[in-house]
Amino acid sequence: MAQLDPAIIKRRRIGALVVLALLITLIWGIPQLIANQAQEIDNPVPVETEGAIAEEITDCAPGVVSLEAMIGKFDAGADGPETLNSFAGDTTPYLWYEVTNTGLVDCRFNVGSRVTFFTITSGEQTYYSSRDCNRADAKDMTVLLPPNRPLKSEPAAWDKVYSSAEGCSAAQGLAEVPAGGATYKLKAEVNGVISEEIRFLLN
Repeated sequence: MAQLDPAIIKRRRIGALVVLALLITLIWGIPQLIANQAQEIDNPVPVETEGAIAEEITDCAPGVVSLEAMIGKFDAGADGPETLNSFAGDTTPYLWYEVTNTGLVDCRFNVGSRVTFFTITSGEQTYYSSRDCNRADAKDMTVLLPPNRPLKSEPAAWDKVYSSAEGCSAAQGLAEVPAGGATYKLKAEVNGVISEEIRFLLN
């Protein structure tokens, strides 16, 4: 039998070595690939934490926040306060507000008691101002305001009395404001944002 050309034998040996190298690579590489994929699932790329996101949110820009004063009745066992514009003699009015971010992005806004005020007037006279109340415990409270999602404050009772340097409650012996169909206007202010006035009656 004729002997093969040495060059042909050399090429065949090189080809066999290449095939062997590819087989070794595949045999070793597939388990490594599977192991790497499993590691990625067990250890996902971390996302920004709530704290990191909060640090990027800025204070609400001037003119972005709208405020609406509200008055009505409130029962602790009910779903929430109910707005009214007329109150019988035995009904205690409650005051609260709704604040809304009218912008396009989340922003921070101070709704703390230190910067929140209610004022009740009739004609040119101010009958009640929460600035006269005891504000020793007033504090700041910054909240996140998502766009177009109103935030309600907790309702606060008004005893239908004049406010003064002595206080704001009937328990302090303050005089009651006129009733019998008297018309009043309520205005809220929160962190420099002032609401429109709303009217109500005391019967």
